Amino acid sequence: MHSRIRAVLLLVLAGSMALSLIRGQERVSTNPQSVGPPAPSSVAEVSGSFPPPLSPPSSPQAPKGVRSFAKLDGFAKEMLISCQRGGEWLWRINDTKGHFLHGYVPALNNVLEGDNYLRQAGAALALARVSRVLGEERYAARATQAILTLLDDTVAEDTDARHTLLPSTILNRLGAAGLLVLAIHELPAPQPDLLDKSEQMCNWIRRQARADGSLRCNDASDNPDAKRESPDDADSVNEYPGLALYAVLRSQKHRPAAWKTELVRKALVYYRAWWKEHRSMAFVPWQTAAYAEAYVQTKEPAFAEFVYEMNDWLCSLQYEQLDPRRPLWVGGFMRWVDGKALDVLPTIESAAYAEGLAQARRAARAGSDATRYQHYTEVLHRCLQFLVRLQYTDANTQHFEEWYRPRLLGGFHASTQDGNLRIDYSQHALSALATYLEDFGN
Repeated sequence: MHSRIRAVLLLVLAGSMALSLIRGQERVSTNPQSVGPPAPSSVAEVSGSFPPPLSPPSSPQAPKGVRSFAKLDGFAKEMLISCQRGGEWLWRINDTKGHFLHGYVPALNNVLEGDNYLRQAGAALALARVSRVLGEERYAARATQAILTLLDDTVAEDTDARHTLLPSTILNRLGAAGLLVLAIHELPAPQPDLLDKSEQMCNWIRRQARADGSLRCNDASDNPDAKRESPDDADSVNEYPGLALYAVLRSQKHRPAAWKTELVRKALVYYRAWWKEHRSMAFVPWQTAAYAEAYVQTKEPAFAEFVYEMNDWLCSLQYEQLDPRRPLWVGGFMRWVDGKALDVLPTIESAAYAEGLAQARRAARAGSDATRYQHYTEVLHRCLQFLVRLQYTDANTQHFEEWYRPRLLGGFHASTQDGNLRIDYSQHALSALATYLEDFGN
């Protein structure tokens, strides 16, 4: 009994600490007369006029058509509200041309710099997934426009293959192709012309496959004078091949082909061996998504085995226990550097691990592995609770001026010590939430 009381007190303390930390992001004004709407140049020049705010839903509502959320438990209802709130934020910051505002620095009332193509594509993917899971047609319309805008920067090598114009030294083509294919196939009802371009990008991904099963992460093969192919750097291997493989498998829904499964089957052998020698947390989420999808489609044990191997290890790196010295850390993940776990402040990076865990949970359910399903669910629940604490809500934005709150409401910020928003923060958090919610009402 006493331990429960202490736990409740710690959580109350954690909530007040979070509000205090976020409060530090407020722009201070010493002149009450100076408070007012922002200058048009702060938003309009970058992303058009800011759309009028929509109030976040106060209670979960069943979307029209796709699935019913009528029987959710208390935890799942909280996640649904968070997903709805985040979807509204992502929808609001997308302009009529399909471009997402990159982010905000609330402490300075500035737009966040550093925008790039991959983050725009990731935001389109997240909005498309949320539109499909929640049944929101207006999200699908905005996501479609964003995808069309991004496709303007692609080129067809021939009638069968398509990739982004810029070289991989500037914009990784494998990652861009993967995100675009995923975004298209996450739409509730993608149009034939989009599916045709998606298939061209899948064919281009296929051309990046080496004989050993790995996918090329650079453009070395484009240079006929090169005597030796340049090796892929470790960061690229951690990030892009799993993403591309997952995208190819997701395209099976609308454009099935036997070669797609075979591509992933060969890649499994290579990347499972690679991971044993280059263990990294960043490697796990997209590779998990690829092989979990492969297992759901084929029921081949090798796919599930690698999913379990990666995620059993990942689960060991979560902050599981409520620590009085750092109550806001529970549910987040440590870092893994040079073969060691580092006890450091967890950040929004944990959202990517939640994505992977949601996919691993799918595999465990498909394989009737009740023990792992329960374990992954517990770890995922803790992580989702951690992420929700990094979301701007009505409750934790009351200290901002009323005209400014719509810019923040629903967005996910970097950490308990950093209130900045960025579209990829919300991308990963919303993708994890939507994947989790997709289990309900099927």
